[in-house]
Amino acid sequence: MATRFSHKATIQARPETVHASYSDEAYWADRLASIGSPGDTLDQFETSGDGVTVSVTQIIPDSDIPDLAKKVLPGQLTITRTTSYSAFDGERFTGIARAEAVGGLGVIDGGGETVPEGETALESVSGLVKVSVPLLGGKLEKLVVDHLRKLFVEEYEHLNRWTSTH
Repeated sequence: MATRFSHKATIQARPETVHASYSDEAYWADRLASIGSPGDTLDQFETSGDGVTVSVTQIIPDSDIPDLAKKVLPGQLTITRTTSYSAFDGERFTGIARAEAVGGLGVIDGGGETVPEGETALESVSGLVKVSVPLLGGKLEKLVVDHLRKLFVEEYEHLNRWTSTH
C-alpha cells in the first residue's frame, strides 16, 4: 500500500525565474544551508539543454523523527533525493523526483509542474509515499506525508526569498 500526497504553492516570481533558480547550483547550496541539517550534501548538479538534475543527501535530525518511527530505524535517518526538471519551454516546466530512505525503509516518488498564474508561478506537486515496514507502514506513511507538507512550506518560503533577491 502507498499513501498519496499533493501540494500547491504560489511563487512570487515568473516560471522562468523559478526555473533559473532551480538551474543555479548556488540556489541548492543556499537551500541546504538555510533549511537543511549540518550533514546535508549536494551530491550532483547537472544542467543540459534538456533541463537540470539535482541530487542531495539529507540527514533528518532526531528531533524531527516521531517516536513511532524511531522504533524501526536502524540508526539516523538519511534520505537521498534526486529531482530532474525539464527545460523551460517558454510557458512551463515539469519535474520528477524520488527520495529514498537509506536502508530501504521507504521511498517517495512524485512529479510536478510549474505554470504561470498572472505575474507569479504556480507549482503543483504530487506523488506516493511507500514505507516498507510490516504492520506500521501505513502509519509511518502518514507521518512522512505530514513531514513532507511542512518541508514543502519551508522549501517554497526559501524559494520565494531566493527569487526576490536574485
